[in-house]
Amino acid sequence: MAAPGQLKTKIDALRKKITEKGSGLALEQRRRLTKRLKRLQRSRRTAVALAARAAAGRKGKESASGDESAAPTA
Repeated sequence: MAAPGQLKTKIDALRKKITEKGSGLALEQRRRLTKRLKRLQRSRRTAVALAARAAAGRKGKESASGDESAAPTA
C-alpha cells in the first residue's frame, strides 16, 4: 500500500485537474475522475489508520516491555 503522503499528492493533483477542466470534460470522463478521486481518498484514510494503528502497536509493545522490567519480582 502506498504511503499517505504519496496518496495526498495524487489526490491534490487530481482535485486540481477536476477543478480546472471540470466543466469542459465529457460527463463520462468527469464521472470517471470523481470515482478515482473518491477511491484515492478512501485508500488514504485506510493508510492513515493503518499507520496510526502500527504506531500505537509499537508504542504499546515498548511500554509493555518497560513495565515488565520495572515490576518487582517476588
